[in-house]
Amino acid sequence: MLRALALLAVLAFPASAQQSQVGFGSGEFDRSAPVEVAADSLEVDQATGRATLTGNVVIAQGELRLSAQRVTVDYATVDGDRRIERLNAEGDVLIVAGQDAAEGQEATYTLGTAEILLSGDVVVTQDGATLAGDRLAVNLESGSGTVTGRVRTTLQP
Repeated sequence: MLRALALLAVLAFPASAQQSQVGFGSGEFDRSAPVEVAADSLEVDQATGRATLTGNVVIAQGELRLSAQRVTVDYATVDGDRRIERLNAEGDVLIVAGQDAAEGQEATYTLGTAEILLSGDVVVTQDGATLAGDRLAVNLESGSGTVTGRVRTTLQP
């Protein structure tokens, strides 16, 4: 009985910590895959090189899918080619990578580094377990992530 209580205490510790490590996605993300986009409307500002998608926005790249109410796309010129540099999502953001999902209010996805920063009441769902916090930073290539802020989880018996 004492051993079971000690194990429970160890398992419960991350729930009250200010930071928790989390795996996210398979770690075999293909950032060279084409980016597919769907939205209710698109506005392009040629002067700033920015595109704004609004209404039921869904963006997919390989096994990664991002949905939100509004996404701003920033471009960069690399070796004479114009490429997507960063996606800034706002409003009911949902990110799905394989079997893993994370939701929050805002996200920034930097394509060159394959990093996503999700903030605003973040909830990560994996294999029926949930982990919540203020922010999630994830590297899609390694599949590693960190949840920070007031970290909360539900442990399954």
